[in-house]
Amino acid sequence: MIRSPMATTREASREDAPGILALAKAYAQELGPISHHRAWLIHQIDMGEVFVAVTDEGKLVGFVSFHHNRLADDDHTTVYYLCADRDYRGQGIGKLLMDAVATDARLCGTSLIRLRCPNHLPANRFYKSIGYTLKGSETDQEGGPLNVWTLRL
Repeated sequence: MIRSPMATTREASREDAPGILALAKAYAQELGPISHHRAWLIHQIDMGEVFVAVTDEGKLVGFVSFHHNRLADDDHTTVYYLCADRDYRGQGIGKLLMDAVATDARLCGTSLIRLRCPNHLPANRFYKSIGYTLKGSETDQEGGPLNVWTLRL
């Protein structure tokens, strides 16, 4: 568990799924179709690969989903989705969630975090501000440009 003045991060539980999906639906323009993939989200939660940020009052204000790839020749952690409620952005929620992923990745023995972000989103500035390095670009399934970011642990 990681704490800040605004929120605490913890591993998500199945009871968090409706709140995560509601947040994902509210930010579908940024995140894409995660709100349509309840079964995938439940699987990620069951694997321990979703963290949430919750205020002292119990309000879910952010989440991050990821996967630890433990292949001998390519050990890394991939971040799939990061979302902070707009009312809480700029207050450290995203950094808190990404720090939780980095801590978990170290504990699992991975040496690198990777993520992809559509190149038009302001989130790219956020990733740079917390120490990620732009490694290049790729194209998503619809042909849109993605920035590829990494953080060496």
